[in-house]
Amino acid sequence: MTRYIINKETAIELNDKGEILPQDVEIALLGALGFEPQNVEGVTVWVNKNDRFWLLHQQELPEDAASRQDAVNSINEKTGALPLAPTLDNSFAQLLMRQIAMNATGEAFVDGSLAGSWRVETISRFRPYDVKLHGLLAGKLQPMSVSHPSLPLAVCLLFLQAIGVGQRAYVYIPDGAEAEPQLLYITPENEIGLKQLVPETNLFRVEGLDKYAVVGLDEDMVKEATEKAQLQRTILLAKIKADVPQPEPELVATAATAEPQKAE
Repeated sequence: MTRYIINKETAIELNDKGEILPQDVEIALLGALGFEPQNVEGVTVWVNKNDRFWLLHQQELPEDAASRQDAVNSINEKTGALPLAPTLDNSFAQLLMRQIAMNATGEAFVDGSLAGSWRVETISRFRPYDVKLHGLLAGKLQPMSVSHPSLPLAVCLLFLQAIGVGQRAYVYIPDGAEAEPQLLYITPENEIGLKQLVPETNLFRVEGLDKYAVVGLDEDMVKEATEKAQLQRTILLAKIKADVPQPEPELVATAATAEPQKAE
């Protein structure tokens, strides 16, 4: 399980597959938008200035429509908040799309099979994987996409991914004495391409910093991470050099003293 801090009051965990647990999706969304949880008569109310919501999925409600509405009205009255189901709400999804630019496309077929799903992707730069053109794109600049039968849920998942949930921390050390190390956050999908582009002597995983992908780090933490990566690089380069087969001293001496053969 990997923990991600959303704000000072909210954190979530991803499972071993790097997936956000369904019950945490809406918690993470509200936390990312600045809402903080308050307990009001046993109900968690999410508050941001004058906005107050309680999450439908967190309450056990009757299945009968009339009884369900009565229960909702009762919770509304005692909490002074409104019910919300972000992953089912098109208007909420549109709010997220205004926060981070996205495109949504319907997919009738995927790999030749009828799918009927939605593909939502961030609007990235032209040829985003062209390192010479853009450098290494990380964080919100890297291209990302999510496919799901539910459009609002696909938007919600992509929004969380774009702000950092599920992204992994690396220190990238370019070649050259003047080059400055960089702390990068990369999605698992882009991680594969990154490792193909960058030699292992220039890229170092920093798992302990994954949890800060959403909230960011202060300068001292970044400095400590880059210094550790530079030390790792020094050790790695020394090991690689030591592992390279060296010519026998006798052969080197013989080659140095041998007289060049005269052309006939």
